[in-house]
Amino acid sequence: MKARGYLCTHRNWENGMRSIWVALVMVMGVAVVSGPAVAQPAKSGKALKAVPPLSPCTKDANVDSCWRAGVKAEKGENAEAALAAYDASCAAGFQVGGCYEAGKIYFLNAKLRDYGKSKQKMERVCESTDVGIAPYACKYLGIIYQNGLSVAPRPDRAFSYFAKACFPRGEPFIDGNGCELLGNNVPDADAAGVPEEDWRPDYIAYLAFAMGCSDNMPAQCNRAQAIHQRAVKQSANWLERCAEDAKTVQFRARCEDMPRLASVKEYDARQSFRLSVVRMFRLAADYVE
Repeated sequence: MKARGYLCTHRNWENGMRSIWVALVMVMGVAVVSGPAVAQPAKSGKALKAVPPLSPCTKDANVDSCWRAGVKAEKGENAEAALAAYDASCAAGFQVGGCYEAGKIYFLNAKLRDYGKSKQKMERVCESTDVGIAPYACKYLGIIYQNGLSVAPRPDRAFSYFAKACFPRGEPFIDGNGCELLGNNVPDADAAGVPEEDWRPDYIAYLAFAMGCSDNMPAQCNRAQAIHQRAVKQSANWLERCAEDAKTVQFRARCEDMPRLASVKEYDARQSFRLSVVRMFRLAADYVE
């Protein structure tokens, strides 16, 4: 019952994350075209809002008082006060929710944008044990390294972080958008640092979209099906590897059945599917964190 209760909370969190996905994609588009390598001071005709003084953070249930102050400030549309509160929450160390929210503001808010600070916050969350938000933070780090925001572009590191968002270790709560980004940005063998003969980017993309499909994202189901259908027409050699890996991890169906099985609504069946696909991804990518 505890796992199912957590799932309900997690689904609510997922819905909240998806509500900002359109804004995030817009920021990504700007970053790809004109994003500075190092974050610049924001230029705005509007003065920054006043930030009221904060009391010391105290633990409050599974969060803390500063995190709650940040939520209240965001509801009042005072991003400056929200950021100050989330930064304080992050520094207090009771939980990583404040780090995540601060990192998100540093990434998304045009007036307060600082990709370097966003990276620092998201690194802490991505490496945490909070399965509810760690995958989302890893996705942001993938975007930062993919587009060279405050760092030199590193497709290999972007791949690693997108993989953590889509194929996490432990309980497989995922960021479906991270899976989409992984499937769309599989690096070539040179960038990945692996021999050409050992690298199967279409297979990895297939697994990524199949996993994203399990996050109630039908467009990714279609992408996975299209990749598999194309591979069949081309007699791609990765199909045999996929069948072998499926057998190795004792996947309960055939490789081509993944998009269909990913759409199952029953919780235990979905988590079982995800665990199998995570294991297949480890084999396919020879993935080492």
